[in-house]
Amino acid sequence: MIKTPLSKILFMDIETVGGCPDYDVCKINNPILADQFDKYYDWFEKRFPEVESDVNDKNIMFMKRTALVSEFSKIVCISFAFVTEDGNVKKQSYYGDDERKILIDVQKLLERCGKLDFYLCGHNIKNFDIPTLAKRMMVNGLMPPSMLPSYDTKPWDMKVIDTKEIWQYGSFGSIGALDLLCASLDIPSSKEGEIKGDGVHYGYWFENKLDEIVKYCERDVEVLVDIIKKFKNLK
Repeated sequence: MIKTPLSKILFMDIETVGGCPDYDVCKINNPILADQFDKYYDWFEKRFPEVESDVNDKNIMFMKRTALVSEFSKIVCISFAFVTEDGNVKKQSYYGDDERKILIDVQKLLERCGKLDFYLCGHNIKNFDIPTLAKRMMVNGLMPPSMLPSYDTKPWDMKVIDTKEIWQYGSFGSIGALDLLCASLDIPSSKEGEIKGDGVHYGYWFENKLDEIVKYCERDVEVLVDIIKKFKNLK
């Protein structure tokens, strides 16, 4: 099923938060972006109907969902993993408050890995991680590495392995959640720790839990390795 050698796969996961702690802070620190949030608030409500928010108090929607929209978000951690020829898993995380510094380091890593003919692997990486990473690089004045597929990359030239796509097996209306995939394959989920995806924003801005966020991000790439190993061992 997975023809790419395990040693040529770079596993990746990113963690994002809203660019400001909440809407009220955004109005002070970045009023132009706050105006755009106002403009697209109806879009947020339609896109995320599960969030019970009041148009008169936009803090709830801002805190819960701007991390998922790259124009309003900020990357605080990117974790990578690869498997050596002798089977050892090596991890590297780039994290901190300075998004641009994180992205400069990641840009250099991806440029090196692209030259070494690596494939990128992640869960929902085509729809979230890659476009978010590329957009945040451009926002910070950085050129996205050629390893990241762009608008003109032909499908057959994409060196990307998306575990969500693999699991959905062409049925894009089916559930593709990572924790469900792990449960189905009997792999310990990365969602069992202190910090989970929907708690990253609050944990970063209000609880000083960046270290826990990094651990959560690294658990995600470890899970990706386990998933691909399972797929490669199918008989």
